[in-house]
This record gives sequence, C-alpha cells and structure tokens, in this order.
Amino acid sequence: MNWNYPFDTTEYFFIFFFILAYIAYIIRTVRVARQLQTTARTLIIKLFLRSITFSLLIISLLGPSFGEADREIQAKGKDIFLIVDLSKSMDAADVTPTRLEKVKFELNRFVQNERANRIGIIIFSNDAYIHVPLTYDGTALELFIQSLQTDLLPTSGTNICSAAELAYNKLMNVADPTGRSKMMVFFTDGETSSACSSALYNNLRRFGIGVYAVAVGSKIGISIQQNGKPLMDKNDKLVISKMDETFLRNMASAARGTYYELNNTKNDIPKLINDVNIAEGTLVDSRTITVVSNKYYYFLGAALILILLDVLITIGTFRL
Repeated sequence: MNWNYPFDTTEYFFIFFFILAYIAYIIRTVRVARQLQTTARTLIIKLFLRSITFSLLIISLLGPSFGEADREIQAKGKDIFLIVDLSKSMDAADVTPTRLEKVKFELNRFVQNERANRIGIIIFSNDAYIHVPLTYDGTALELFIQSLQTDLLPTSGTNICSAAELAYNKLMNVADPTGRSKMMVFFTDGETSSACSSALYNNLRRFGIGVYAVAVGSKIGISIQQNGKPLMDKNDKLVISKMDETFLRNMASAARGTYYELNNTKNDIPKLINDVNIAEGTLVDSRTITVVSNKYYYFLGAALILILLDVLITIGTFRL
C-alpha cells in the first residue's frame, strides 16, 4: 500500500488529542464507578470500537492507494499564425474604439485560450513580416500584441495574399512539415487590391492547413481620420473604409476554411476559439504512465459505519 500524503503534524495532533481526551474520559468514568462501588469494564468495548474508527479516519486522511493501472497520455499540438492587418484602414472607428484596438483585445483572449499550442504573429500592409515567430510564450505574445500600431510598417495598403504566402512558407519550412497541425487566423477588413493565386489555395487544401478569416469592420463603412482630419484621396474625395465581406468569404471558401465577423453588433471570436480547439491536432508525444488512485473512501466509509454503530448501540457504563 502507498500513501498520497505523508504522516505529518496534523495526524500527530489528532492522535494526541484523541488519546488525551479518551484518557480523561476513562479516568472520570472509573472515578465515578468507584464512588458508586461498581465496575466499568464495558468501557473496553467502546474503547476498542472507537480506536478502530479513529484509526480508519487517520488512514483515510493519509490517502491510501493500492492497485496500479497503465494509462496512455497523448499530447496533440497545433502551430497557429495570427495574421494581423496593419493598414491605415484598421484605424477606422466603426468598431469601438477602433478596428485594430478591438482586434488587439480579442487577440489577447485568443492567446489565453491557446496556451497548449505554438502561436506566431504575422503583420502586413502592402508587405508582410514576421512579428513573433512560433512560440509557447504567452506573456511575450501579449506584449507584442500591445505594440501593434498601423504606423509600425513602412508602407500602407493591404495585401492579404502576401501575408498568406509568408505564413504558408513558415509553416511548411520545418524539418517535419506534417509533424503538427497548421492554422492561419486572419484579422483584417478585407480591403485588398488583388486576389490570391489558385496555387496558394491548392497548397492550403493539399496540406490541410486550416484557414480562419475574421472580417473586422462594418459593411456601411466610415471615414478614416489622419492627424485629426478625415483622410482624402488623390482626387480630394473622402476615403470611406468598408469591410470587404465578399473577398474574405471567397478566400475562406477557396481554402476550405471558415469565415467570421467582428464588429459592434457581432462578435464571432468565441466561435473561432471553439472551432480551433475542436480541430484535430497532430500527435506530437505519447507516453504511458502508471496511475495509482486514492482509495480513502473505503476506509472513510468503514469509519462512518462504525460511528453509526457506536451511536445506535447502547452499552451500560456501570454495573450495579
């Protein structure tokens, strides 16, 4: 038999208290019996019963375990790239407080729910860059998420396809490309100037790379503020930024992925987190461990039965 907890100060205290209290009880009972000129031999029965009960309670407190079973423990991992749009349109305030600030808040929530997976961050406008390589360090990810700003990249514009290409190359450029499940999660308003190549979509489908497209913004759109003034185009017309639902839906469909929305009236991030969690991960480690279980309840149950018998069975204390 093994013990889950050591014999420590608590057990010694209970034993000392039990012995002290019972000695005092016996002394008092014997003294009363002598005054009445009788005996108190039947106390031995109660003493025996209560000693066994007390011993069973101490054993259950120590957490006895016996019997062993082999259990296989499997670790399934995923590599996830969060791809964040840092074009100027992400400063639009049709999502409170802005599209980018809302994305940053949801990115933190996503990271907190995916501690078991490796996560990296890719940022893009006209060009795409690795902001954080794949890592398990959730604290570092949260720090880099807070640093996201639209002026972090040297050029403006939106080229989602270049970010998808970069993510694909980084996910596949490993020693064992099929060793872990791979995913891309896009956070963008979808205002891109060109469509992605069919070769990219073919590769995403071929290697089973999960694509999750989160459309940020409203379909009505809003003007973009720059230096406290509305942004104007080359023809001196007001620039209105709108979420391009059509492009992102087509992108998700072509890659056999999933489309979500994030705005003031709809937040699909909980659904995104759930979909990522239930997606099948790739087995990265498997071990067989020996498991012993705490059998305290057998001894506790026996002690409770003896306590019940002690209460129900009446034994004459004095013999007259």
